[in-house]
Amino acid sequence: MMQYFRAYGRLIIFGVTMSLGMGYILLATLVAGKNLRRSMRIRRSWIRFISPVLGLDIIKHSTPPEGAFLFVSNHRSFIDPVVILNFIYALPLAKAEVNSYPLIGFGARLTGILYVIRDSPDSRLDARQSIASTLMEGWSVLIYPEGTTEITARSGHFKKGSFEIASVVNTPVIPVAIEYADPSDHWKEWSMFRQYLYQFGKNKCTCRIEFGDAILSDDAEDMLKKTQTWIDRKLIEFRSEFDRKEEE
Repeated sequence: MMQYFRAYGRLIIFGVTMSLGMGYILLATLVAGKNLRRSMRIRRSWIRFISPVLGLDIIKHSTPPEGAFLFVSNHRSFIDPVVILNFIYALPLAKAEVNSYPLIGFGARLTGILYVIRDSPDSRLDARQSIASTLMEGWSVLIYPEGTTEITARSGHFKKGSFEIASVVNTPVIPVAIEYADPSDHWKEWSMFRQYLYQFGKNKCTCRIEFGDAILSDDAEDMLKKTQTWIDRKLIEFRSEFDRKEEE
């Protein structure tokens, strides 16, 4: 029972503080005009507040570089963007359904996001063009080339499109590896709400994240292979670390 009280209490704090943050962004926009960098700073401040409230215990030993990059991450959970955006300023590429999520969709639009309808070739083309223009304007983009969450030990199949964009616009790729101590935190089969109740009804949700070195090449396939190889190596390393701690 305590698990449900904890999850619902955290959800209330999440909703109230997100609403306050969005109100602050709207007020700042009304007074000083639209400013994406300011909105991203407010988003990061809120994320750094809400992460410990949710019980997120984030272990990180590397620091992402400053500048415009294509951040490429494996995908484990719906909370992955919150974990990663603790440390970077970037526009995430998300499935179009996120736009309809209560509060979250509006908040994402205020603070910078790119959408794609995964089953629509036209939407995927538009998303590629949006990624390219965003990178060329000097903003970073966060993508999940698997296209969905995966529960396997290594990452799933990486789509090549974003790597082709990075090679054309001469933007380095930063690989990002993320893993959770509890394999049940990997979201695949449950509804989003049921997954939330499990993941954030616990006292804490421990995850490990690392940022790799920049990868730049005019060969998109080469960038993809190097990125995925680094991520997979880190995922195996993280799982081994978690398993050793479990045995101690």
